[in-house]
Amino acid sequence: MTFYLEIVAVLSGIISVWFAKKENILLYPIGTVSVLIWIYLCWIGEIYSQAVINLFFLVMNIYGWYNWSRKDNSEMNKVQIKFSSIKEKILYIIVAALLTLLIYSALSNIEILNFDWKFVLMESFITALNFIAMWLMAWKRVENWVLWIIGDIFCVPLFIFKEYYLSVAQFFIFIIIAFMGYFEWKKKALKN
Repeated sequence: MTFYLEIVAVLSGIISVWFAKKENILLYPIGTVSVLIWIYLCWIGEIYSQAVINLFFLVMNIYGWYNWSRKDNSEMNKVQIKFSSIKEKILYIIVAALLTLLIYSALSNIEILNFDWKFVLMESFITALNFIAMWLMAWKRVENWVLWIIGDIFCVPLFIFKEYYLSVAQFFIFIIIAFMGYFEWKKKALKN
C-alpha cells in the first residue's frame, strides 16, 4: 500500500515542481495532493520532521495559491518573480540557522517519538531550508530554487536510509527541475 501511495506522491510532486518552474498556479492544487500523502508516509516511516514540513507545505500551498492568484488593477499578478536583496539573503541565513537549532531542540526533547537519532540534525536543517524555500516560492523569489536544491541534496541519503527509493529518484528529478527553474526564473527576474 505504501509503495502505491509513494508512486502517487512522487508523480504529483514532480508535476507540481514542473508547474512551479513554469510559474503555473496549478503547482498548488497538485502539490497539495503530494504533501497530504507525504504527511502520512513520513509519519509511518518515522521521518517526523519531514511530516511536519509537509504540514507546513500544506498551509503554504493554500497561502501560495491565494498569493499567486491576487491581481492588481490592471489584472496583472501582484506577485512578480524577483531577486531578494542582500539584507533579505542575510536574514534567510540567520533564520535558517535559528530554525535548524529550534527544530533540533524541539525534536530532541520529544521523548515519545521513536527517532533514528543519526538524522535528527540533518532533518532539522532540511526542514529549516524547506520552510524558507516554500515561503520564498509563495513570494516568487528566485532564491527559493537554491534552497530547494540544497535541501533536496540532503534528502537523498535520508530517504535512501529509510528505503524510500522512488523518493530518492524524485529528489534527483527535483534537483534537475530546480536548476532549470532557477535559470528560468533568473531570466524572468532580470526582465522585471
